[in-house]
Amino acid sequence: MKGMEQLVGLVLLAGELLLTCGAEVYRVEETMERMGQAAGFVQVEGFATPTGLFISLHAPNGRVYTRVRRIRQSYNNLATIAEVNALSRAFSAKRISVDEVRRELQRLQEQGAPESLRRQLIGGGGAMAFTIMYGGTWFDALLAGVTGAIVLMVTSFLHRQSVPKFLQAALGAAVAAGLVLGISQLLTTHPNLITLGAVMVLAPGVAMTTAIRDLLSGELLSGLSRSAEALAVSVAIASGVALVLSLGGR
Repeated sequence: MKGMEQLVGLVLLAGELLLTCGAEVYRVEETMERMGQAAGFVQVEGFATPTGLFISLHAPNGRVYTRVRRIRQSYNNLATIAEVNALSRAFSAKRISVDEVRRELQRLQEQGAPESLRRQLIGGGGAMAFTIMYGGTWFDALLAGVTGAIVLMVTSFLHRQSVPKFLQAALGAAVAAGLVLGISQLLTTHPNLITLGAVMVLAPGVAMTTAIRDLLSGELLSGLSRSAEALAVSVAIASGVALVLSLGGR
């Protein structure tokens, strides 16, 4: 009995990791079903939404295990999604044991959201690319890269404090606009292009892509809710910039 409970927790943990890291709903449900069947359950029914997991597993002895898991915070981590997918396939093919899967899933859970300085600097590089694409100079791009890295540091701090995602986007955009306006008082730059490049690190591109994939897969509830989330984050970014601009950078 205790072994079955551990298997249920293993399947639920895999689904929770995928959903927390921004995976598509169909991928979450398919992974839980695959791992549940590989664990020995005769029937697995999973239902996922962006904010919750529901799973029902039927054991060979006729007992049914039903679990619900609330997802309160999420972030984008494609590397973790790929690792969980690889683990589920290896487990289904009987190439790794239950204990090995549990250790790897627990390791991924303990890692949490990526907060490394390297990631933030890479994000700054993305801001540089967008500034160049919008027609800015290389000097504008350099300033946008520094600003984008600072914005990611601010939003990472806010994420650790459990600040809502929409407020993170608004505050990050306000910080970007404020920094750029301050720099423009000292140096000859193109503040509009730098601001555009810097706030692009906050754009919900992954969320919108995931929403479209969910809609194409027939997951209307998840697709519409994630589309609404992406729209709300976009409005929050615009509001943060507009607030600073309306105050003249003060």
